[in-house]
Amino acid sequence: MTYQNHNKSLTTVSLIGLLCLTSVAAACGHSQAAPAPAATDAVMTAIRDYGRGHGGLLSPGSDAKPDEDYDAYKERITALLAKEDFAQLEKMGQQNRTKKGRLLGGAWKTYAFYDGMTSPGAAGEQNRTGFEQQIARVKKWVAAYPNSATAHVALAQLYLNYAAFVRGTGVADTVSDSQWDVLNDRTAQAKATLLEASKLPEKDPGWYTAMQDIAMYEGWDKPRMRELFDQATAFEPDYYHYYRQYANYLLPQWYGEPGDVQAFAEEVARRVPDPNGSMLYFQIVSTLSCYCQEGIQALVQTSYPKLRLGYSNITQFFGASNLTANRFAFMATTFRDQASAREAFAAISSIEPEIWGSEQVFDSAKQWANLQ
Repeated sequence: MTYQNHNKSLTTVSLIGLLCLTSVAAACGHSQAAPAPAATDAVMTAIRDYGRGHGGLLSPGSDAKPDEDYDAYKERITALLAKEDFAQLEKMGQQNRTKKGRLLGGAWKTYAFYDGMTSPGAAGEQNRTGFEQQIARVKKWVAAYPNSATAHVALAQLYLNYAAFVRGTGVADTVSDSQWDVLNDRTAQAKATLLEASKLPEKDPGWYTAMQDIAMYEGWDKPRMRELFDQATAFEPDYYHYYRQYANYLLPQWYGEPGDVQAFAEEVARRVPDPNGSMLYFQIVSTLSCYCQEGIQALVQTSYPKLRLGYSNITQFFGASNLTANRFAFMATTFRDQASAREAFAAISSIEPEIWGSEQVFDSAKQWANLQ
């Protein structure tokens, strides 16, 4: 994934000059976990066996364009779980697997489905009590439907989200021993739940995303992490969430080296025909959309024409979403494409803080995009 304009440093400086009304952090924070047990042979065997007999590419034009927003769908799922309407959740989980439904911006309904039930409370409002109550609720679901792949994956992902919440987002040496203990304990519970689910007749793409989280938390080595990714994409080649999670693993603040994400995006774009290849390229590279010096320097080492094509294909097949519009607005601003940035900002309903860092930066970029 090579940016065609070789004036990398000038591009980075011009973006910082445009947006930096306040000081910029020197680098993105490092979030690596403490050492944990490596993947066991039993886990790797389950990973290899889980998807046998499954797999098939979903053509992006095979269904009608989505008309439901990610957050709205997620809220529906949250409400159903709060009412303990397990029968309806079972029905929706099954439909998501068979119909491979999408939401505006291309997110898979399966992914939003688990997001809606495994993060109790809005960001900033979560607490341990909320997670424990949600775990108890999902355990009731598992008890009522012991052969449900959906319920088991939901429970595993809930354990993992609880683990991440307790660990926090600080660098490794700021995390206490008690926090590490909770992370390791909940990760072990999630792994046991997924191994149990691997024996069920129904298979769900969320099983692999949960296993990718386990691999991140435990710090698996690159060969095993890559094998997990390859098995996941053999199971469901177009499930772009697998690609984004693997790209996150490759970030320097986790387990990768500078240039790993760019090389991975290029590999995928060469291997997967368009329109899927460019859309996957966009989704992979958008993991670099972060208003920090490391993120900007990495982003400008990518192919902007491929990013622009990927965003265009996503909106053509799946419509625009607030999240994808924020991501592309950041990219277009970084590459000084004023016309495309203006169009992307027009599709944004609210700022995504993890991309822009602050409203001041966002407003400055939007103002530049709309200059005549």
